[in-house]
Amino acid sequence: MLSPIHFINKNIILKAVIVIIFHCSVCSTNDSRIVGGFPVADMVIRHQVSLRAKSADLVSFGRGHICGGSLISSNKVLTAAHCLVDTYDKARPASYFRVVGGTIYRSSQNANTFISDVKKVVVHSKYNANGFLNDVGIVILTKTVPDNHPTFQAVPTVINTPTNGTMCQTSGWGSLYYEGPSSEVLLAVNISVIAKTQCNTNVSYAGSIVNGMLCAGTMLGGKDACQGDSGGPLICNGVLAGIVSHGVECARPQYPGVYADVAYYRDWIAKNNSNITDVRLMALANCLIVIFFVDYVRKQINLF
Repeated sequence: MLSPIHFINKNIILKAVIVIIFHCSVCSTNDSRIVGGFPVADMVIRHQVSLRAKSADLVSFGRGHICGGSLISSNKVLTAAHCLVDTYDKARPASYFRVVGGTIYRSSQNANTFISDVKKVVVHSKYNANGFLNDVGIVILTKTVPDNHPTFQAVPTVINTPTNGTMCQTSGWGSLYYEGPSSEVLLAVNISVIAKTQCNTNVSYAGSIVNGMLCAGTMLGGKDACQGDSGGPLICNGVLAGIVSHGVECARPQYPGVYADVAYYRDWIAKNNSNITDVRLMALANCLIVIFFVDYVRKQINLF
Protein backbone atom coordinates (compact mmCIF):
# COMPACT_ATOMS: atom_id res chain seq x y z
CA MET A 1 0.00 0.00 0.00
CA LEU A 2 1.34 3.41 -0.95
CA SER A 3 1.80 6.11 1.68
CA PRO A 4 -0.07 9.42 1.14
CA ILE A 5 3.35 11.01 0.91
CA HIS A 6 3.79 9.20 -2.40
CA PHE A 7 1.15 11.38 -4.00
CA ILE A 8 2.81 14.69 -3.11
CA ASN A 9 4.13 16.42 -6.21
CA LYS A 10 7.93 16.25 -6.07
CA ASN A 11 8.34 19.58 -7.84
CA ILE A 12 6.27 21.29 -5.13
CA ILE A 13 8.49 19.79 -2.43
CA LEU A 14 11.68 20.90 -4.17
CA LYS A 15 10.34 24.42 -4.68
CA ALA A 16 9.41 24.57 -1.00
CA VAL A 17 12.96 23.56 -0.06
CA ILE A 18 14.40 26.37 -2.20
CA VAL A 19 12.03 28.95 -0.71
CA ILE A 20 12.76 27.84 2.86
CA ILE A 21 16.52 27.85 2.31
CA PHE A 22 16.31 31.39 0.90
CA HIS A 23 14.17 32.53 3.83
CA CYS A 24 16.57 31.04 6.37
CA SER A 25 19.57 32.69 4.75
CA VAL A 26 17.77 36.02 5.11
CA CYS A 27 16.80 35.49 8.75
CA SER A 28 20.38 34.71 9.71
CA THR A 29 22.07 37.71 8.09
CA ASN A 30 21.43 39.94 11.13
CA ASP A 31 22.97 37.49 13.57
CA SER A 32 25.40 40.15 14.74
CA ARG A 33 24.96 43.85 14.93
CA ILE A 34 27.42 46.73 14.87
CA VAL A 35 26.96 50.08 16.53
CA GLY A 36 26.68 52.35 13.53
CA GLY A 37 26.02 55.91 12.50
CA PHE A 38 26.55 59.22 14.24
CA PRO A 39 23.05 60.76 14.55
CA VAL A 40 24.23 63.55 16.87
CA ALA A 41 27.40 64.01 18.89
CA ASP A 42 25.66 63.25 22.18
CA MET A 43 24.13 60.03 20.80
CA VAL A 44 27.30 58.36 19.57
CA ILE A 45 27.34 56.22 22.74
CA ARG A 46 24.32 53.99 22.17
CA HIS A 47 25.22 50.88 24.17
CA GLN A 48 25.35 52.57 27.59
CA VAL A 49 22.80 51.58 30.22
CA SER A 50 21.92 52.83 33.66
CA LEU A 51 21.47 49.96 36.12
CA ARG A 52 19.03 51.03 38.82
CA ALA A 53 17.36 50.05 42.06
CA LYS A 54 13.79 49.72 40.84
CA SER A 55 12.03 50.80 44.04
CA ALA A 56 13.96 54.08 44.31
CA ASP A 57 13.60 54.76 40.60
CA LEU A 58 9.82 54.37 40.77
CA VAL A 59 9.70 57.08 43.43
CA SER A 60 11.80 59.50 41.38
CA PHE A 61 13.13 58.60 37.93
CA GLY A 62 16.92 58.71 38.01
CA ARG A 63 17.26 58.41 41.78
CA GLY A 64 17.70 54.66 41.50
CA HIS A 65 20.91 54.83 39.45
CA ILE A 66 23.52 52.46 40.87
CA CYS A 67 25.92 51.57 38.09
CA GLY A 68 26.55 51.59 34.39
CA GLY A 69 26.55 48.71 31.97
CA SER A 70 26.75 47.83 28.28
CA LEU A 71 24.13 46.27 26.05
CA ILE A 72 25.86 43.28 24.40
CA SER A 73 22.83 41.68 22.74
CA SER A 74 19.13 42.35 22.34
CA ASN A 75 18.35 41.41 25.96
CA LYS A 76 21.66 41.17 27.81
CA VAL A 77 23.73 43.73 29.68
CA LEU A 78 27.33 43.24 30.78
CA THR A 79 28.26 44.98 34.02
CA ALA A 80 30.40 44.59 37.14
CA ALA A 81 29.64 41.85 39.66
CA HIS A 82 29.92 44.28 42.57
CA CYS A 83 26.97 46.21 41.12
CA LEU A 84 24.76 43.14 41.46
CA VAL A 85 25.45 41.93 44.99
CA ASP A 86 24.28 42.92 48.47
CA THR A 87 26.40 43.77 51.50
CA TYR A 88 27.04 40.03 51.98
CA ASP A 89 28.26 39.69 48.38
CA LYS A 90 25.23 37.60 47.42
CA ALA A 91 23.48 38.28 44.15
CA ARG A 92 20.42 40.47 44.61
CA PRO A 93 17.13 39.16 43.17
CA ALA A 94 16.29 40.19 39.63
CA SER A 95 13.24 42.06 40.95
CA TYR A 96 15.57 44.51 42.74
CA PHE A 97 16.75 46.02 39.45
CA ARG A 98 15.58 47.82 36.36
CA VAL A 99 17.61 48.93 33.34
CA VAL A 100 17.32 52.20 31.43
CA GLY A 101 18.94 52.84 28.05
CA GLY A 102 18.58 54.82 24.86
CA THR A 103 19.03 58.21 26.52
CA ILE A 104 21.91 60.38 27.68
CA TYR A 105 19.86 61.83 30.53
CA ARG A 106 19.73 60.24 33.95
CA SER A 107 16.55 61.83 35.32
CA SER A 108 14.36 62.57 32.31
CA GLN A 109 12.68 60.47 29.63
CA ASN A 110 11.89 60.95 25.97
CA ALA A 111 10.36 58.90 23.16
CA ASN A 112 13.54 56.82 22.78
CA THR A 113 14.03 55.97 26.46
CA PHE A 114 14.08 52.19 26.91
CA ILE A 115 13.07 50.81 30.31
CA SER A 116 13.07 47.12 31.22
CA ASP A 117 12.72 45.00 34.31
CA VAL A 118 15.25 42.24 34.88
CA LYS A 119 14.58 38.56 34.35
CA LYS A 120 17.83 37.12 35.68
CA VAL A 121 21.06 38.21 37.38
CA VAL A 122 24.27 36.26 36.76
CA VAL A 123 27.31 36.94 38.95
CA HIS A 124 30.63 35.23 38.25
CA SER A 125 30.81 32.23 40.58
CA LYS A 126 34.33 33.17 41.66
CA TYR A 127 33.68 36.84 42.29
CA ASN A 128 35.55 38.02 45.37
CA ALA A 129 35.05 41.51 46.76
CA ASN A 130 38.50 41.33 48.36
CA GLY A 131 40.55 42.61 45.46
CA PHE A 132 37.57 42.76 43.08
CA LEU A 133 38.48 39.41 41.56
CA ASN A 134 36.28 38.23 38.66
CA ASP A 135 34.25 41.43 38.82
CA VAL A 136 31.89 40.58 35.96
CA GLY A 137 28.16 39.99 35.78
CA ILE A 138 25.34 39.74 33.27
CA VAL A 139 21.81 41.08 33.53
CA ILE A 140 19.07 39.45 31.46
CA LEU A 141 16.25 41.81 30.52
CA THR A 142 12.55 40.97 30.41
CA LYS A 143 12.23 43.05 27.24
CA THR A 144 14.08 42.77 23.95
CA VAL A 145 15.63 45.86 22.39
CA PRO A 146 14.34 46.22 18.81
CA ASP A 147 17.00 45.91 16.11
CA ASN A 148 15.95 49.26 14.69
CA HIS A 149 15.97 51.22 17.95
CA PRO A 150 17.41 54.62 16.98
CA THR A 151 19.43 55.34 20.13
CA PHE A 152 20.00 51.99 21.85
CA GLN A 153 22.13 49.31 20.20
CA ALA A 154 24.41 46.50 21.31
CA VAL A 155 28.18 46.87 21.22
CA PRO A 156 30.45 44.01 20.07
CA THR A 157 32.87 42.57 22.61
CA VAL A 158 36.62 42.51 22.09
CA ILE A 159 38.51 39.36 21.07
CA ASN A 160 41.98 40.26 22.35
CA THR A 161 43.04 42.47 25.23
CA PRO A 162 44.02 45.92 23.90
CA THR A 163 47.74 46.62 23.86
CA ASN A 164 49.44 49.18 26.06
CA GLY A 165 48.90 52.72 24.83
CA THR A 166 45.65 51.94 23.01
CA MET A 167 43.32 54.93 23.14
CA CYS A 168 39.93 54.09 24.66
CA GLN A 169 36.87 55.80 26.07
CA THR A 170 34.84 55.25 29.21
CA SER A 171 31.48 56.82 30.04
CA GLY A 172 28.84 57.09 32.73
CA TRP A 173 26.62 59.20 34.97
CA GLY A 174 28.91 58.89 37.97
CA SER A 175 30.33 61.50 40.32
CA LEU A 176 32.00 64.56 38.85
CA TYR A 177 34.75 64.17 41.43
CA TYR A 178 35.49 61.91 44.41
CA GLU A 179 32.41 61.80 46.68
CA GLY A 180 30.88 64.55 44.57
CA PRO A 181 27.44 64.80 42.92
CA SER A 182 26.42 62.56 40.04
CA SER A 183 26.11 63.88 36.53
CA GLU A 184 22.67 64.45 35.03
CA VAL A 185 24.03 63.97 31.50
CA LEU A 186 26.10 61.02 30.27
CA LEU A 187 29.78 62.03 30.25
CA ALA A 188 32.72 60.38 28.49
CA VAL A 189 36.49 60.67 28.86
CA ASN A 190 39.30 59.51 26.55
CA ILE A 191 42.01 57.49 28.27
CA SER A 192 44.66 54.96 27.27
CA VAL A 193 45.54 51.43 28.34
CA ILE A 194 48.45 51.34 30.79
CA ALA A 195 50.87 48.44 31.16
CA LYS A 196 50.02 46.08 33.99
CA THR A 197 53.65 46.18 35.11
CA GLN A 198 53.40 49.95 35.51
CA CYS A 199 50.18 49.66 37.52
CA ASN A 200 51.74 47.03 39.76
CA THR A 201 54.68 49.15 40.90
CA ASN A 202 55.01 49.93 44.60
CA VAL A 203 53.94 53.54 44.07
CA SER A 204 50.74 52.36 42.38
CA TYR A 205 48.69 49.19 42.96
CA ALA A 206 51.68 47.21 44.29
CA GLY A 207 50.99 43.90 42.58
CA SER A 208 47.21 43.74 43.05
CA ILE A 209 46.42 43.98 39.31
CA VAL A 210 46.07 40.32 38.35
CA ASN A 211 44.87 38.35 35.34
CA GLY A 212 41.38 39.42 34.35
CA MET A 213 42.13 43.09 35.05
CA LEU A 214 43.52 45.92 32.98
CA CYS A 215 44.48 49.50 33.79
CA ALA A 216 43.40 52.52 31.78
CA GLY A 217 43.72 56.23 32.41
CA THR A 218 46.77 58.34 33.06
CA MET A 219 49.43 58.07 35.74
CA LEU A 220 49.24 61.86 36.10
CA GLY A 221 45.61 61.70 37.25
CA GLY A 222 42.79 63.95 36.16
CA LYS A 223 40.95 61.50 33.88
CA ASP A 224 39.05 58.52 35.25
CA ALA A 225 35.74 56.87 36.03
CA CYS A 226 34.23 57.54 39.47
CA GLN A 227 31.47 56.38 41.83
CA GLY A 228 28.36 55.54 39.88
CA ASP A 229 30.36 54.69 36.75
CA SER A 230 31.07 51.13 37.92
CA GLY A 231 29.97 48.45 35.48
CA GLY A 232 30.19 50.88 32.59
CA PRO A 233 32.09 50.40 29.34
CA LEU A 234 35.69 50.81 28.30
CA ILE A 235 35.49 51.07 24.51
CA CYS A 236 38.69 50.57 22.50
CA ASN A 237 38.65 50.69 18.70
CA GLY A 238 34.87 50.47 18.66
CA VAL A 239 34.50 47.33 20.79
CA LEU A 240 33.86 46.65 24.47
CA ALA A 241 37.24 45.89 26.03
CA GLY A 242 36.69 46.57 29.71
CA ILE A 243 34.17 46.97 32.52
CA VAL A 244 34.65 49.74 35.09
CA SER A 245 35.66 47.90 38.27
CA HIS A 246 37.58 49.85 40.91
CA GLY A 247 40.34 52.29 41.75
CA VAL A 248 41.73 54.48 44.52
CA GLU A 249 39.39 57.45 44.89
CA CYS A 250 38.94 59.04 41.43
CA ALA A 251 41.51 60.39 38.97
CA ARG A 252 44.22 60.23 41.60
CA PRO A 253 47.83 60.42 40.33
CA GLN A 254 49.59 57.03 40.14
CA TYR A 255 46.24 55.22 40.38
CA PRO A 256 44.53 54.86 37.00
CA GLY A 257 41.19 53.10 36.78
CA VAL A 258 41.03 49.32 36.95
CA TYR A 259 38.74 47.46 34.56
CA ALA A 260 37.64 43.86 34.20
CA ASP A 261 39.31 42.56 31.03
CA VAL A 262 36.48 41.52 28.69
CA ALA A 263 38.80 39.40 26.51
CA TYR A 264 39.88 37.39 29.56
CA TYR A 265 36.25 36.58 30.37
CA ARG A 266 35.18 35.97 26.79
CA ASP A 267 34.44 32.26 27.36
CA TRP A 268 32.45 33.02 30.51
CA ILE A 269 30.43 35.65 28.69
CA ALA A 270 29.77 33.32 25.75
CA LYS A 271 28.75 30.48 28.07
CA ASN A 272 26.21 32.60 29.89
CA ASN A 273 24.93 34.12 26.67
CA SER A 274 24.25 30.64 25.32
CA ASN A 275 22.05 29.81 28.30
CA ILE A 276 19.54 32.40 27.15
CA THR A 277 17.54 31.80 23.98
CA ASP A 278 18.15 34.50 21.39
CA VAL A 279 15.18 35.14 19.14
CA ARG A 280 17.29 35.21 16.00
CA LEU A 281 19.07 31.95 16.84
CA MET A 282 15.73 30.35 17.61
CA ALA A 283 14.38 31.47 14.23
CA LEU A 284 17.41 30.01 12.50
CA ALA A 285 16.97 26.72 14.38
CA ASN A 286 13.34 26.54 13.29
CA CYS A 287 14.41 27.12 9.70
CA LEU A 288 16.89 24.25 9.90
CA ILE A 289 14.28 21.93 11.41
CA VAL A 290 11.93 22.62 8.51
CA ILE A 291 14.72 22.04 5.98
CA PHE A 292 15.61 18.69 7.52
CA PHE A 293 11.94 17.68 7.61
CA VAL A 294 11.37 18.57 3.96
CA ASP A 295 14.54 16.75 2.99
CA TYR A 296 13.28 13.70 4.88
CA VAL A 297 9.95 13.85 3.04
CA ARG A 298 11.75 14.13 -0.31
CA LYS A 299 13.84 11.05 0.46
CA GLN A 300 10.72 9.13 1.47
CA ILE A 301 9.12 9.96 -1.88
CA ASN A 302 12.18 8.73 -3.74
CA LEU A 303 11.84 5.36 -2.05
CA PHE A 304 8.69 4.62 -4.03
